[in-house]
Amino acid sequence: MNYEDEPFNCLHTYVVSVNPGKMRANHYHKHKEEWIAAVAGKITLYLRDVESGELEEVVLDTSTSSSSIIYIPPRVAHAVYNGTENEASLIVFSLSPEDKNDTIAFEVLK
Repeated sequence: MNYEDEPFNCLHTYVVSVNPGKMRANHYHKHKEEWIAAVAGKITLYLRDVESGELEEVVLDTSTSSSSIIYIPPRVAHAVYNGTENEASLIVFSLSPEDKNDTIAFEVLK
């Protein structure tokens, strides 16, 4: 399907579950852009620019009245952490399919 309203054109979408007390991702993409939204529970998203080292922390909580979709550009490392006692889930959107050669392991929190 093709839509004229970017970024939602030819999306690749998947759901990621994050168990209580666990962190996932810890990587960046050389070329891929992603948009992330929480769909269940509460997660903390850590974003680190791999060039500048700048770190940003964003909390996505589905129990609040406002929800966000967070854009992650290429070369921004990201990790998601579930610091609660309940499972959390997020949905990831991208314009390109997963490419293992484009995914670089990177420890966001040191």
